[in-house]
Formats: sequence, structure tokens, C-alpha cells
Amino acid sequence: MPQPSHEFEHSEAWDDEMDELENKLESMVVATSDHRDEAIPQDLQRMLKVLRDQIRMDVVFVSQFADGQRKFVAVDTDPGHAIIKPGMSDPVEQSWCHHIAEGRVPQFIRNARPLIRNGKLPHTPLEIGTHLSVPVVMADGNVYGTLCAFSLHVDEDKNEQDVRRLQNIARLVSQRIGSGQK
Repeated sequence: MPQPSHEFEHSEAWDDEMDELENKLESMVVATSDHRDEAIPQDLQRMLKVLRDQIRMDVVFVSQFADGQRKFVAVDTDPGHAIIKPGMSDPVEQSWCHHIAEGRVPQFIRNARPLIRNGKLPHTPLEIGTHLSVPVVMADGNVYGTLCAFSLHVDEDKNEQDVRRLQNIARLVSQRIGSGQK
């Protein structure tokens, strides 16, 4: 069955928006690729700001899995939602990020609240509504952590295209982190 024309237009607009976002972020990766390791969080911070503005979520962050912990490497939040900060960490097994990277929890959750109440998602002190998360996979195939975005409300406008957007950006994040680790 052919798609209605408005879906095709939406898809084209989304592709254009995605191209613009990727170009902005890719230019950040190239422009900063010769910086030292300590520049990585600053670079990621700028990338996350652009991403959060584009996808209109309350919080966007990159996490790293190391030594049994999930560490927040870079975070961008909507003003008034500074609920997590770079450097904060928690046990990796208690994080949604780890469960998503392991494939035990979906990458796109439109409404997390019923899943938390039913015990299908680990309890969190935050009242998360919509949640998107994808693994950040390094060139050697190892999972570095995740790129996550969430809102404190349920956002009915989010869909699988937003997950694909995060997957594309996670590849750029991986490149940036990889270039800083050389």
C-alpha cells in the first residue's frame, strides 16, 4: 500500500533536518579532533546541546560504563531540569542504560511510567515519561556507554525516527570519543 503523501513529506523534512543536525555535529567532531582527552566532555556538551534543541527533550546525556558504574560524561538539560550532572555515577546494573545496551529494555519507550510500576523497568528517583537510548559502540565493537534522551512528561510526538536519529548521533559521539583516546 503506498504511503500517503503527507508521510512522504514528513519523511523528507525529517531527512533534511537529520542531515542538518548530523552536519553540525560532524563539523564539531572534525573541528575538535586534535584536542586532548579533557576536551572530550566540552565537545560532547556542545554536541548534546544541539541534539537536545533539535529533538526537544528535557535531558540528553552520554554515559560511560566502567568499573561497574555508569558515569555521566556529558549532560545537557532544559533550564530548570538540571537533575543529573557530568561526573555523577551510579551502579551500572541499576541503570536503564545498561539494560538497553544489553537488549533487555527497548531503545524507545513512549511512556515509562506503567513499565516502572509493573516492575519491567528498574525504579528511578526521576519521574521519567518518554525515554530514548542507544548504545555508543566504539570502532573495536566494545560498548562505551549510551546516548540517552528523556522527558519528564510523556511526549506523544516521539517515535522510532527519533531513535534512528540518536543511533546516527551515537556514531558521531563514538568517533569523537575514539579520536580523543588516541
